[in-house]
Amino acid sequence: MTEPALLKSDSEGTLETKYLLTNSEAEKSAGSEHEAEQNTSTLAEISPVENMQPPPRRPDIDVIMIFLTYGIYLFHLSVIYFPPNRIPYGNKYPNITALRTGGEDPFTTVNLSYVAEWFAGFMYAWNMPMFFYLSGRNAYSALFRRTETHFRDQRVHRLLVPMLFFTLVGQLPYSVSYFSPHTPPLEISYWEYLRAYFITFDLHVAWFLLYLFLFSQLMTYWFTVFHPAHNKSESSELSCCGSYVCCCSIRPFNYFTRVFCCLNFLFRPTTTPEGFVSAVRWFLEGPIKFVLVPGGILALLEVSHNLTPFMTIIGLKFFAIFFQFTTTFCYLLIFVLGYATASADKFIKQEGRLWGWTCFISGVILCVLYGVVAVIDKHPIQYGTKLAIVAGFARGFGQWLFISGSLSLARRNFAVAKSWHSTFREMAMPFYLVHQWVINPVTAGALWVPYLRTFPVMLLITSVLAGALSFLITRSGPVRYFFGLPPSKESCLPGPQLRGFVPVLVLAGIVIVTQLLAHLL
Repeated sequence: MTEPALLKSDSEGTLETKYLLTNSEAEKSAGSEHEAEQNTSTLAEISPVENMQPPPRRPDIDVIMIFLTYGIYLFHLSVIYFPPNRIPYGNKYPNITALRTGGEDPFTTVNLSYVAEWFAGFMYAWNMPMFFYLSGRNAYSALFRRTETHFRDQRVHRLLVPMLFFTLVGQLPYSVSYFSPHTPPLEISYWEYLRAYFITFDLHVAWFLLYLFLFSQLMTYWFTVFHPAHNKSESSELSCCGSYVCCCSIRPFNYFTRVFCCLNFLFRPTTTPEGFVSAVRWFLEGPIKFVLVPGGILALLEVSHNLTPFMTIIGLKFFAIFFQFTTTFCYLLIFVLGYATASADKFIKQEGRLWGWTCFISGVILCVLYGVVAVIDKHPIQYGTKLAIVAGFARGFGQWLFISGSLSLARRNFAVAKSWHSTFREMAMPFYLVHQWVINPVTAGALWVPYLRTFPVMLLITSVLAGALSFLITRSGPVRYFFGLPPSKESCLPGPQLRGFVPVLVLAGIVIVTQLLAHLL
């Protein structure tokens, strides 16, 4: 499958690295009539995008992605050092602060438990939302180079394949925690311990890939309708409900139809790229609206999620079930906001130094507040009723201000691409996936050894090992395909059969078989 030379790179970075390669080398070596006809037919197929130029690649996005990925690693490492009885996310390691012996130097084993918990809360406030936001921006750039079908296929290779591979293989490094010191000792065998991982179908860090894959497939049609490379007409024949034969009329005839049935941006109906940009500008143009509209919506969703325990207590279980999913709505909303802000970037971008620092500092303060709540509240990360409103507003506004400020400052300070950007950017996806493959085995052994289990030593060892493993994956030939990276053109993966879907079908089949065996054996 070939595509035009515009495929040379994604213009903006996300957790994903490019899957389809450029045509420059292929075009130089392709001299046969058959290949020429194939290239011609392919160009005809993607005619909606052949004359559109994507935005230039932004080095600042690459830099953000590099440090953001390393920040996720720091987040997961810090969880090991949480205070006693406050380990979240089903972490199976014992509390590391309780293992300190009297002979250990207190200056090298400083109790960082509450600092670690605060840092994890601070990171939790904005790290994954920023991933989704950057992924939304990347979707806008990618659609300049791909048709709707190519875009959907690309998401299968970049997201679904590594998710299935990680789900299948990644349980083994996690199960090594069985061999760490446990008090009281475990009374089950290693096989039972490992089997529990497969029974629960735990995605671990790969949950992000599943969410992003579903969001991408869900929103692709919506994205193409509002993309200038796919919908060029100023007055589209599409109805607001998204079909050529509308169930009511070209314009919605009542408020209910407008909210639930129509193509719109925040309930403002539109069916063209121009109308979409106009709607984005109406909501987000100007510093005040740019902060209050997205931040306010995100804050309300976060507050409702934090009120879930309260709704259950007072008997409103229906609302409690709904509020449990509001965090997912937040991720979907900020993914869409990434696409929307990229489409209207030249109208709504805020590049002033004062604006950037104001947003960044305000976001840091609110995210720090969110981390403080994580420490003083009795429920780590998931808050009870007393601090639900404070935590929700802090995370809602904090994540949006932090993201906006970071992008504004990075755009000013990292405008020129450096040689190291591409290398570390390519390592970002493998590093995100395998860093816990390194942290878990190292922790299982280090917990038995005083001093070796201290935070500075663990930070150094696991950083070097995870970085080295990620670099090796980028040089691993066809194997890199299973980590969301593009294999070389000579690679046997993914192959031409079934439009390249043979690997994903095989992986899906193996995952299903392992699930059945884990439940039956």
